Amino acid sequence: MRYSLWLVLSLVYIKSFALELNIRVVTEEFPPYNYTQNQKLVGLSTDIVQAVFKELKINPEIRVYPWVRAYQTALNEPNTLIFSIGRNHKRENLFNWIGVIAPAKSFLFKLQSRNDITINTLQDAKPYLMGTFPESVREQYLIGKGFEKGVHLVSTYSYEKSFNLLVNKRIDLWAMNELVAYYIARKAGYDPHKTLEKAFFLKELSPEGYYMAFNKETDAAVVQALKNGLEAIKQKGLYQQIQQQHFGK
Repeated sequence: MRYSLWLVLSLVYIKSFALELNIRVVTEEFPPYNYTQNQKLVGLSTDIVQAVFKELKINPEIRVYPWVRAYQTALNEPNTLIFSIGRNHKRENLFNWIGVIAPAKSFLFKLQSRNDITINTLQDAKPYLMGTFPESVREQYLIGKGFEKGVHLVSTYSYEKSFNLLVNKRIDLWAMNELVAYYIARKAGYDPHKTLEKAFFLKELSPEGYYMAFNKETDAAVVQALKNGLEAIKQKGLYQQIQQQHFGK
């Protein structure tokens, strides 16, 4: 039985290798999960995804695009893998979900100095202007809850710009992933723990974490190969080791 399982997995791996040239991998600049440093793509999610590729003995090129382009590419091009992507109801049937590659918590942030803002429920945020990123899992979630672009949401194509809008009180709240928010604040020269305050936890968003996912029309053998590869690095302890390395920094 053990030999048979090994044989099946090997055949899947061989099949995935044969299709390597057809695999396209896309992501965005989303530090500290995936971002360019010294002309090299690094980050927690990047390390996990590359470990899976190494396990499968394939080496596809990873292209870094603006999020909307990466998202649309993965949505429309077969054999395209995207990471780090949040999973929600709107996206559930649009992709083949490989598995979780990194933890994710999102909040509505406010400035610590804004004692005039108190958010006990999501609807309490309606009177305030909130910064979001187009087609992000946070923006999709908020729109689904009745928030409107141009009324409640100020949607910008730059995480740094949204942070600057918050600091300059051009917006009141910032819907953002916790680790990304802190990274952006530090990069701008601020101490995030003295500048930002978590006004509300968006607990319904990606409770398991960020995923890697394939276009819905991707070859089934490729999808299964990546699932097997992710499971393999978890069984070997490499997945956990990479997580510890990043959170120990």
